[in-house]
Amino acid sequence: MLTKSKFLYDTYISDKTCLILGIGGVSMSSIALLLRDMGYSVAGYDERRGPYTDLVEKNGIEVVYGDTVPALDGIGLVVYTAAIKEDNPIIVLAKKKNIPCVVRAPFLGELMKCYSTRIGISGTHGKSTTSGMISEIFLSANVNPTVMVGADLPSIGSGLKIGGKEYFVFEACEYKDSFLSFSPTLSIVLNVELDHTDYFLSLDQMKESYTNFMNISDTAIVCADNENAVSASKKHKGKTYYYSVKDKNADFYGENIKVVRGFAEFDAYVKGEFFSHFKLRVPGAFQVSNALAAIGAAYLGGLSAEEIKTGLEGFRGVGRRFQYRGELNGAVIYDDYAHHPDEIRATLATAKSMEMGRVIVVYQPHTYTRTHDLFDGFISSFKDCDLVIFADIYAAREKNLCGISSKNLADATENGIYVGDFDCISDYLKKNLQKDDLLIIMGAGDIINLKV
Repeated sequence: MLTKSKFLYDTYISDKTCLILGIGGVSMSSIALLLRDMGYSVAGYDERRGPYTDLVEKNGIEVVYGDTVPALDGIGLVVYTAAIKEDNPIIVLAKKKNIPCVVRAPFLGELMKCYSTRIGISGTHGKSTTSGMISEIFLSANVNPTVMVGADLPSIGSGLKIGGKEYFVFEACEYKDSFLSFSPTLSIVLNVELDHTDYFLSLDQMKESYTNFMNISDTAIVCADNENAVSASKKHKGKTYYYSVKDKNADFYGENIKVVRGFAEFDAYVKGEFFSHFKLRVPGAFQVSNALAAIGAAYLGGLSAEEIKTGLEGFRGVGRRFQYRGELNGAVIYDDYAHHPDEIRATLATAKSMEMGRVIVVYQPHTYTRTHDLFDGFISSFKDCDLVIFADIYAAREKNLCGISSKNLADATENGIYVGDFDCISDYLKKNLQKDDLLIIMGAGDIINLKV
């Protein structure tokens, strides 16, 4: 069990209960379990049951559901995500009762100060997979890391593994500058592309945020192949290491890359010297770049080439990142979280490299602002598939002030169609999928509930 944080004990909770709003999310459920392991009393609230509420309840945490606002008796602190607005009835009641309310990011930033080496993985896309790679390497090396990943890691059965106090591996989300509240000792930047346009109004604003994220730590690892990431790194005040699949002068470099039926192998070099040969067990040539970031983090963490090779080659991916789901009519079905044009292109390039039959996508756009502001990028991102079926936009935290719809996307995409709701899409797939088709069910919303 971890020692109680003096900050938490003295400033917030004391001997009262910490209430976690949105405990059904992967990140919030992880915080709840981490707090419980530290010896605090924890309770949760969510609108509905789900796999993560089941997980915390199995670990002895009581959860309240539905529209009813809990009385907050005995509550000493409320923790909530940036997506929850200040007019939320529970937040309003807590403030009326003078109960402190704190956003998830700064709260987690304090929690992680209990650990010596804190590795924060950031980027517009690839965070969960790269976090999973790094976690798997450290887990395999038996150094007992604490892991907090934004997707399920099969080897630990969830997104959280509570370990010792030396290593903390975590995914650092940039939305609303949440990652600026964290306290990494090593910052990793995979890429920087315009996203979350309801908050980031320009690419320059995003780059400045990533610079500020890097400057929290003395050391950063940055992708030399991403122009925006490199630009952001120029103002990093500490030591910056670069990785690349193009530049031999990078600190961590990959060459002799071969892709066989979707899976890559390559030679890795560290500071110009051959390090090891790697065969990846996750599909996609783009995974070589993610792997180099993971190799860099593990190398700087003091692990050997053999330890890194064993862990990286044992990595089989994280939940909803090109994850095998089953078969229908002889077609193979995968599930993927991609919701940004660059992610979609990378996923579909991987699907095409697997040399199967038709590549068919069911895509659920995520948020109206992203769909509207990146519209041209979306309609050009599906070129490597034979057919894309657009589901209705997942609103998440938004109202449709843009006047945008999935039918707009379908009409503008050469190989796109709009079929209707999930039931209509399911019926369409049952009637039209063929043997050797590769179907990808894609999106960051509730598309996982599509029945096929």
